[in-house]
Amino acid sequence: MYNFITIAAADGACPAGAQGAGGMISLVPMIVIFAVMFYFMYRSQKKQARKRQEMIDKIVKGSDVIIGGGIYGTVVSVKDKTFIVEIADKVNIEVTKGGVNGTIGAGGDVAANE
Repeated sequence: MYNFITIAAADGACPAGAQGAGGMISLVPMIVIFAVMFYFMYRSQKKQARKRQEMIDKIVKGSDVIIGGGIYGTVVSVKDKTFIVEIADKVNIEVTKGGVNGTIGAGGDVAANE
């Protein structure tokens, strides 16, 4: 039987490209799955970035924040790209807006960057 199939293929009994078409058809579902997975990952990251930007935009003078390393402080001044944060009595540091990890609500709830 194997000899017959080999001879038929050698004689041109199989249409041109028929052997390669099976490989391409099996790639289509894999490409679709990859595209859907990429879309959901991109959407999730964009949603997190938007949520973080909204949190940073809401910070005003007097807001309680958590900065990198878990340091708590109160915003004393807001500049274009930085905050001046008081972390102890008369101890002020300048922190980039990206360095703020979260805000502290009125009830002590932390709205951290998730």
